[in-house]
Amino acid sequence: MQQTFEHLLGLPTQAALAILASSGITGVDVVPTAAPPKRQPGPDELLRSDAGEMQGYASTRVVAVEEDGRRLIVSRFLVAVRTDTTPKEAKP
Repeated sequence: MQQTFEHLLGLPTQAALAILASSGITGVDVVPTAAPPKRQPGPDELLRSDAGEMQGYASTRVVAVEEDGRRLIVSRFLVAVRTDTTPKEAKP
């Protein structure tokens, strides 16, 4: 019987993996989406990276669930916009 996992859509990857593990589903394949890159990426697109995610600017989230929860298709989204409005300190 095929299960639906709509409740995982949009969740951060680690949260979805924890929910699946609590249901006894382990060894899940996490596959980045094969969506094409933007034609004219803006400067904030550099934040859609591992480094940007570690800094809190991006989040990898579930966009599809396949094979009865054994495969998660994920995509990295910008969740915060960087603003360089902090005044720079003058060097003596």
